[in-house]
Amino acid sequence: MAGPLSALEWKTTTAELELKPFQGKAELEFTFSNRTGRPVKIVDLQTSCDCLVATTDRTDYAPGAEGRLHAEFTVGDRFGLYERTVTVVTDEPGAPAKLVVKLFMPPLATLSPRTVEWPAGAEASERTVDIAIAPTLHIALGEVISTADAFTVRLETLEPGRHYRLHVAPRSTAQP
Repeated sequence: MAGPLSALEWKTTTAELELKPFQGKAELEFTFSNRTGRPVKIVDLQTSCDCLVATTDRTDYAPGAEGRLHAEFTVGDRFGLYERTVTVVTDEPGAPAKLVVKLFMPPLATLSPRTVEWPAGAEASERTVDIAIAPTLHIALGEVISTADAFTVRLETLEPGRHYRLHVAPRSTAQP
């Protein structure tokens, strides 16, 4: 159990969650109690990112009262580990409570290698990038289109919905 922070005692000050692919939002909850002998008012909730919104079940907590802070994280197109904070400011003196939200969004696919390059003047040979779809998913890749006319691309299906190989070659390496 976490110790008292500010005037409120939090059951935990860190929440961790692993998200599922294509999950648009994540919801977490922190519980707390007012262990002081006087009423405590939450006057502000500050989040470290616009992607995180925090609300409480009310703002005034009598001595001994329990409460809940609800946090909602908008995932968007993010993947990887995200750590965000919620700062809870009360009308009591002392440091505000800092709550930590840790979220992990696994990638939909992994690329190996993540980048390919050709030194200027080198042979314009083909490079490959393996695309492995996350184990819990089945994603069919159909066509690849180069966003630059300077490259040719083609997609090879190794295992439909699971594993692909992207072949990339520059038309020339005479210029960067």
